[in-house]
Amino acid sequence: MNHQLMTSAQQSTPDASAQWALGRGEALSLGVGPGARELHVTDGRLWLTRESTRHAASEDIWLAAGDSLALESGSRWVIEGWGSARFQLLVPPQACATMQRRLSASSTRQRASTLLEPAPC
Repeated sequence: MNHQLMTSAQQSTPDASAQWALGRGEALSLGVGPGARELHVTDGRLWLTRESTRHAASEDIWLAAGDSLALESGSRWVIEGWGSARFQLLVPPQACATMQRRLSASSTRQRASTLLEPAPC
């Protein structure tokens, strides 16, 4: 069998259709949910303002390309591109009940097999 090693670095680029875009001065009001989300900036800078609640004052957050921020379910945000910016709104596995059940079942099976099988030396 002939095996070849990769000799050049690979870099994936985010699919443009899976990104949101905001031009200079454009703003977006975003309600999060159901379930938590993760906002990941792929290009430019974003200015985010979280809506205040009776438990917390509003807060301003700046994110640049490569930065991510966990957004709680039920939170509301105003997002503005500082210059032009692109970002992705991701659903973490923990936000999906089906994925959470699968992860939990896998973890349970793994713990059970660890108890039945000798630990590797």
